Amino acid sequence: MSFPIIGLVGSDWAQSIFQDEANKLGIGIKFASSPISSEGLIAFAQGCAFVCVNPASIEPSTIKSAERAGIEVYPSSKTLEQLSLIDKNNGSGELLSILIARSAHTQVASWPVTLLTEGLTISPLPGVSEEQSLEIQLYALKLAGEIDLVGGFELIVDAADYKNLVGINWLTPLARFWTQIGSTTNYFEQYLRAVLDLPLGSTEITSAFTVTGKLKSDPASDDYRPYLHLMARNPNLKFDQSIKQVAISGSELESLLTEVIHAQQYYSGEIEE
Repeated sequence: MSFPIIGLVGSDWAQSIFQDEANKLGIGIKFASSPISSEGLIAFAQGCAFVCVNPASIEPSTIKSAERAGIEVYPSSKTLEQLSLIDKNNGSGELLSILIARSAHTQVASWPVTLLTEGLTISPLPGVSEEQSLEIQLYALKLAGEIDLVGGFELIVDAADYKNLVGINWLTPLARFWTQIGSTTNYFEQYLRAVLDLPLGSTEITSAFTVTGKLKSDPASDDYRPYLHLMARNPNLKFDQSIKQVAISGSELESLLTEVIHAQQYYSGEIEE
């Protein structure tokens, strides 16, 4: 059996991260940018085992046209139609991220629930019992089965009521960075394993907590200078300039939050030490 070639229609950033993960798996992957026409998608898919898309930036009719032409698309039009029946509402405050992956053979995996708050993510969700966390994850896993998900998605739900669905992300989740440094298998590798119908990887966390924070540039400086202070202050900090985020993992949540918030303030020029 030869390694398959898959197609992916998405943003430049999505293309970059999925290329890295495809290289590690030895999978061939080719890219197209959205928006894309039905004719363009059908032509692009030639030679691909299947095509993955971000349905937020592609017309449902385009996906249906490709499927009628015999092309396998993830997520499928059937999955998207079922999701369209679910009411979405605005969150009332803090939000939760629930990441799920599911393969064609119905193997499923989920990551610990993440809190999204004020430019930060905290994983796992603090102050919640194991039973409550499991209840939230089971809700998302049940939904993934009901819509016959193949691949992965991120459910954004209201922290005050996890059954209040706020939004869905596919190729680039909001809580993407923490899985790259705080989980045995990151979201992007898992997504590829799911659509390829490979056995899914472990989503075990590698530290008690991982905190990430959005970075804002200092208008009076460049983005390179803050590294000198921040990396010296704490060599455990991880940066991703492609998405302007900083992260750290460890066992003491309060200390982690202190480090990330300090990094955000120093990076933006709000503080000078």
